Parts: sequence; C-alpha cells; structure tokens
Amino acid sequence: MSETTEPSYRPFFWGVDPDTEEEIPIFYDELEDDLVQSFIKPVGGFIFPADLFILSRLPSVPFYVKDWLPKRGKAYLYAPAKSDKSYLCMQLARCIRCGESFLGLPTTKGVALYIQFELGEEILQYRMREETKKQYPNVFVGTTFSMKLDTKYGQERLWKAMEAVEPNVLILDPKIKMISGDENETHEMQPICDFLDSVIEGFNCSILVIDHAGKDLSKRGRGSSIWEGWSDSYLEMKRTSKKGEPLRAKIEPRFLRHASLPPDPIQVELGDDFEFHLVGSALTVKEQVAEFVKTARKSVMPAQIFEQKIGSNTSVYQALKDLEKEGRVKKEGRGVYLWVSM
Repeated sequence: MSETTEPSYRPFFWGVDPDTEEEIPIFYDELEDDLVQSFIKPVGGFIFPADLFILSRLPSVPFYVKDWLPKRGKAYLYAPAKSDKSYLCMQLARCIRCGESFLGLPTTKGVALYIQFELGEEILQYRMREETKKQYPNVFVGTTFSMKLDTKYGQERLWKAMEAVEPNVLILDPKIKMISGDENETHEMQPICDFLDSVIEGFNCSILVIDHAGKDLSKRGRGSSIWEGWSDSYLEMKRTSKKGEPLRAKIEPRFLRHASLPPDPIQVELGDDFEFHLVGSALTVKEQVAEFVKTARKSVMPAQIFEQKIGSNTSVYQALKDLEKEGRVKKEGRGVYLWVSM
C-alpha cells in the first residue's frame, strides 16, 4: 500500500475576483515581499499568527554586540574591583554609537545611554575628557546616587530618561549601587529584573548591567543567582596582570543564550588611550595613523588616511589631533599633516 503525503500548507487570505466577484484564495508566496509585510500585523499588541510570523522580515543583524548583546536582549558582566569596568563601558558606548568593532566583535550602530551609579560627574568627565580624549557623538551619559530601581521613584526617573533619549542600548553601572534592598534575596531582585524587562519592551532596546564580582570569582557575580537566569549573556571579566603592571584582563562568556560559547576567552589590555585592546592585536587607530604619516615622508591629507580604512573618520581626526598635541605631527596649512622628526 503506497503512502500518501499531506499537501503542504500555503498561507493565504480570502479576496474577491474582480471579474467574477467570487471569493478566491490569495497566497502570500505569490505577492511581492513589501506587500506581504504590510499584511503582517500583531493582534493583542504582540501576538502574530504563526504562519505569518515566519514570513515576517526581521532585522538581518540581531546583535548590537555580536554574540554578547542581542537586540531587545540583556547582558550581565561582572568583574572584581579595580578592573576599570567604567572604561570598558565608555568604550562600548562609543563603539556602538560609531558602529566600530568592540574588542574584535562587530557592533551595530545605535544610540547608547550610559548611567553611572558610583562615580561622580567630575570623575566621569575627567576620564572622558582628559584620559580617553575620545569623541562621543550622540552618546548620552548621566551620574546619579539616588536612583534606586527597586523603588517607584527610581523607576520613574529611569523611565523619564529613556523617554528623553530613546537609546538602543542602556548601560547600567554598577548593579549594587542601583538597588536599596538586599542583593542576596531573590524576591527583592525579581521586581528589578521585571522592571528592566518592561524597559526593554517599552523602548525596544537592549540592556547591559555591570556588577562587582564576589571575593570568590568561582561563585560568579555577587548576590542572587536570578541575574544569571535573567540575562541572555553572562560575562566574566577577570584581571590577569599583577599590581604595578599594565592592566590586563580576560573576558569570558559563561553563558550565551543566542550563540555558542567561544573556545577561548578574550585577552585584553588597557592602552595608553584608556581603552581596552586585544592582546597581540593590530595597532590602535592612533598608532596606525602615526605609522602612515611617518612612512609617507611627505605631507598627507586625512582623505588619504581614510582610504586605508584604518578607522572611522571621527577616530582618524581624533588621532591626528592627539598626535599634533603630542608634537609628533605638525599641521601645515588647512588639513595637511607632516611627521615631526624626533
């Protein structure tokens, strides 16, 4: 006895034949894609018919930071004290806003909001203006010591900030300073996780929470384990350099919901530009610009450097500005640079 196969189902809707005025099935796979997308509407706010959901055109790049920070997702990074996590946060915000790679990981360009709960305005400004000396176009920053996200007041303040900025990525640093309750009690942390989920849904954004590690790093992040279950990506940053040495660290995903775990951690070092760079990686943008101007043996224009695809236009201009300030290059006329023999 031969087997029979059930005919495959083709999603359709009912229409009217203009000639016969009879109802006929109109199949979605026979229509232009743009027209199909116009028919895909949620019911009840966020529910879709399954056969139409699979036809929905979703973003081609589902991450703001490849593998680590999914769109409409959440990541959690913990590290011991004195690991310079705030520099990492500033670097991440800048990379996302410029669409530059972050520690070798591709990023998707978006608006970033960095809220610092531990450092005062003066310290944060000093680090950005005097130490990193980077440009932060359309990166938003704020410091607060009183916005506790387990209180109605704190939640309302964050919601108001989100309405004003509408960021794609929200960075909260550190967790211990944004709560007033006991971080070890799951029932006290649950409402904060729920609130942050409502922020993600309400503003179509992603969230990165930074936290201190406990004394025993093998026990992972401080406090309740609910944060590990809440996050899509759970990242550990561990300092590997000794006291007095340039800061080196390794960053290792302990859990990735939407990607495979890498075979090895990322090894990074804090450079003289106060940003982290891969150990053994290529030169920084400033170092590459310096090398190009030096080896040119004649005046060069920024457009010539842009052609080398060293970095973004903004990062190249910043590198030239820093090199000029350091006395390593000299600006001749308008937009022409020459290496200064030392």
